[in-house]
Amino acid sequence: MLSLAGWAYVKLPYNGGISICQDNCSDDSDEKLTFESFYNLAEIMDSLITLFTDRLGLNRDQFDTFCAQLKVKSLKKKEHLISEGSVCNFMGFVSSGTLRSYVKNNDGEFNNDFYFDHDFVSAYTSFLTQMPTNCNIEALTDSTIHYISYEKLNGLIDHDNAFLKLSKYVSDTYFIRKCKRETSFLKYSASERLEHLSSLYPEIEQRVSQYHIASYLGVKPESLSRIKLLTYINK
Repeated sequence: MLSLAGWAYVKLPYNGGISICQDNCSDDSDEKLTFESFYNLAEIMDSLITLFTDRLGLNRDQFDTFCAQLKVKSLKKKEHLISEGSVCNFMGFVSSGTLRSYVKNNDGEFNNDFYFDHDFVSAYTSFLTQMPTNCNIEALTDSTIHYISYEKLNGLIDHDNAFLKLSKYVSDTYFIRKCKRETSFLKYSASERLEHLSSLYPEIEQRVSQYHIASYLGVKPESLSRIKLLTYINK
């Protein structure tokens, strides 16, 4: 399974203060931070509380209960969140950074998803089945991920089945992403897929290399350059 040794955890409630602690430290050794000095966490908590209360219809107490189970993982550029052959035992939320999901075979690596700020991130089939994944998730920039473990999430659901709303939302999100990607390859040209990707993520070309974008679109990097040139000429 994916080792979580050395990962830090976040202990809340969402009350204007944050406790950060390594997995093996005691409550007495927690380092206290404020939202002002840790603004990335403030932003992610705002995004999550909006999801919980506005979209899922959960209350503040349920939000606090969920946040009490969150941990945080910092990744350096090119570091992997999970690698092929590991079992995914977490559901993550991107606080900051950019990541890619890819599969590899004898012909190379092939990107099948990107994750940006406020996206859920997980090897989701492995998370659901608790079987080894065939994908890899790599940080393209220094990134911060807040996550809940498989065991903790299911423990919340066992205690309060209202948390099934969160699980359904995540499942629906992944299902819709998968369907849209499959449809795009069947229905649209590479140029149209690029246009859709750029509209969905306007800053993608500043955050992701042309090589990785080309891989995601299913074309060679030189083909992507020609597509962009023709698009520019035809405007």
